Amino acid sequence: ASERSEQPQLAARDAVLTIDRSTGLVAGYSRAGQVLLRGGAPNFFRAMTDNDIGAGVDSSHQVWRDLSEKRTLRSIIVDPAGAVTVRHALGAGGGWFETRYVMAVDGQVEVTATFTPVKEDLPDPLRIGMAFTIPAALDQLEWFGRGPQESYVDRKTGAALGLWHGAVAEQHHDYTRPQETGGKTDLRWLRLSGADMPDLRVTGAAPLAVNVLAFPYQDLMMQPVGKAHSSDIRPHGEGTLLIDAKQAGVGGNTGWSTAGRPLPRY
Repeated sequence: ASERSEQPQLAARDAVLTIDRSTGLVAGYSRAGQVLLRGGAPNFFRAMTDNDIGAGVDSSHQVWRDLSEKRTLRSIIVDPAGAVTVRHALGAGGGWFETRYVMAVDGQVEVTATFTPVKEDLPDPLRIGMAFTIPAALDQLEWFGRGPQESYVDRKTGAALGLWHGAVAEQHHDYTRPQETGGKTDLRWLRLSGADMPDLRVTGAAPLAVNVLAFPYQDLMMQPVGKAHSSDIRPHGEGTLLIDAKQAGVGGNTGWSTAGRPLPRY
């Protein structure tokens, strides 16, 4: 770990992880001089599905968007042994989020994220994880998990567990209206690759829920009726990598009332 740098860093072999001192997020994780990953913000919200809208989740669960977007950096602790710990206070006094990065001698980084809710009246989170961006040059995806189509915790029996691959640009579904899409459940690992780029591999200590998209996730967020169409969703800018411990199911017993919410176990 380097404390001489203006920004906290971990470095080993050809890998460097840099933390932005002002935000506590990853300013860049690079291999062989190529940046493969940025971000790492706490993430509890999703683009509203049709079922979410019908159940009023956009209002009842707005607090999770606030906790995701409104946070205060409390501390960055650099351990000379090779670790950086970042602590955030989440919006509206809702909780704490601690992220610890430890780099091995071969450049692999172990990431441990801990979420501690404080408020007792929070609704169920829509996801619990971290949001990253990836360069457009990482345009190929291989994963071991459910596939080949998108899957969610309550929509996965038709998605076989296996080894799958495809272009990142093919990982979203063209719903009539843009919404949460591209989920992958029971994911053991994924590998992103691209021409003249080092590979980026993500492995979970337990099966993960992951989204990999060829555009900013913000493109899927709610817009006024008639203002958003899936035909407008196309690869541009940096891609999205969302890594979740869990994401809530998509529900759908109805599409127009709270009965459309996922069943309790999801």
